[in-house]
Amino acid sequence: MEGLRNRYLFLLFLGGILPPVMGGQPAFAEFGANYLYNLSDFAGTVRYGQVRLYADRLHDEVYVADGDSVRIFNRTGMEVYRFGDDQEIGSIYGMAVDEAGDIYTLSYDLRVPGILSYYLCRCNYRGEPREKIAVSNLPEGYADFEPNTLIYRNDRFFLVSTTRMKAVVTDKRGAFVRAYDFADIVGIPEKDRPSTELFGITLDEAGDIFLTVPAFFKVYRISPNGKVASFGKPGGAPGFFGVVSGIAVDSAGNILVSDKLKSVVMVFDKDFTFLTQFGFRDGKPGSLAGPTDLALGNVGRLYVTQLQRRGISVFSLTSN
Repeated sequence: MEGLRNRYLFLLFLGGILPPVMGGQPAFAEFGANYLYNLSDFAGTVRYGQVRLYADRLHDEVYVADGDSVRIFNRTGMEVYRFGDDQEIGSIYGMAVDEAGDIYTLSYDLRVPGILSYYLCRCNYRGEPREKIAVSNLPEGYADFEPNTLIYRNDRFFLVSTTRMKAVVTDKRGAFVRAYDFADIVGIPEKDRPSTELFGITLDEAGDIFLTVPAFFKVYRISPNGKVASFGKPGGAPGFFGVVSGIAVDSAGNILVSDKLKSVVMVFDKDFTFLTQFGFRDGKPGSLAGPTDLALGNVGRLYVTQLQRRGISVFSLTSN
């Protein structure tokens, strides 16, 4: 039946009944993305560049860490609160919010030159620091581990070093649970380790870990049972990668991947089949300039950071 359907659609296309593929978007993709707005304050769009982004789906808010401060935006994209510039919180590299509304930051104390000391800082809903949490009982080989990304899932923290391609999982008290050497898991050759790093990382609802590795033009999926799958090839055609960066997975299993070189966000289904892409560096509303990080918020909203201080663009996603 599927073969007959595809043949029927092909004949319709030849007959001019169906529209051709435009702008690299397949005519039959069952996925849509509509640009809504950029995150803003009362002065207009906040001209963010490379920043850390976290979407709190439970409370329908977005957190943006820029240096030592965090700004919070509501569901309409307007800034409602900010905190930071506190020595106890330190320099913020990542953040997450738990079910109770407590805010956790991955922070570094940069006051002593040449010494990097990281910790988790638990803050209340107003961003007021309440507790420093040290990461403890790390295994051998992780003494110089320096994470730059924080993910929270089900009472566990994932502290990730994108440059080392490693991660440490702790409980909410900072006690070590397990470690991941992603380079080893996905089979990066030893000779390529020094020059290879991951850019984007996320976890889906099933606990699968997704990584983007720009040097190999690949997206990797690591299942809880240790099974590894991947997709991606270099090229300029739709569905092929230039420089992969951020990644997000929606509740239907669709995989969204940003490409800094092509200035688009590509969408693949759970079987790694290319569906569509959007963004396009054409100067129109909703166009993107070097999209980097992605975050999925509530009710199908996608938040996209980008280069050239273009701010954070917000899209509404629809999927069948």
